Amino acid sequence: KPLRMDLFGDEIESIKAFDPATQRTEEKIADFALQPACEFFLDKDSISRFRAGYREAFGVVQGGDPLYEAVSEGRRYNGMEHWLPLFYEKMDTLFDYAPGAGVTMDYHALEACTEREDQIRDFYEARKTLEEAAAKKTNKKQELSGAVYHPVRIDTLYIGQGEWKDLSAEALVLSPFGAPEGIA
Repeated sequence: KPLRMDLFGDEIESIKAFDPATQRTEEKIADFALQPACEFFLDKDSISRFRAGYREAFGVVQGGDPLYEAVSEGRRYNGMEHWLPLFYEKMDTLFDYAPGAGVTMDYHALEACTEREDQIRDFYEARKTLEEAAAKKTNKKQELSGAVYHPVRIDTLYIGQGEWKDLSAEALVLSPFGAPEGIA
């Protein structure tokens, strides 16, 4: 529910929940907590899914994995969005939330998508190469910045170019150039 705070100078005088449609106050609230915006909640179910998915993707967890330890304890860890698919049973797209909605794109959208996908693949391959080189050298997983780093597969975190083409097939493409003669 949305909240309305009444202020008296620098002091909060009252906090009230209200109906956004009518703007009418529904109840007084004693307090509330503002949490950082995040793509997931660290509740019992998501932590359990993360732990199971992490072990399935990367094997038995050895001590000293700060990401795994932080999530297991219900704490946030810097960059943990890189493992977003492990918190959910299924990753949704904007198209799942707005089926049949009209989509508009810049005329460079597909090109930008291709370039971004190449960049993501390059980063992933670099991380995998570091991880594999370290494993051969020391029989341990690579540590980046003092922490174990296991990258999730690209296809679990992003939709591929083929799926993007299918999802955006009906999109209206905006262009600064006029249509050729004879094309409406």
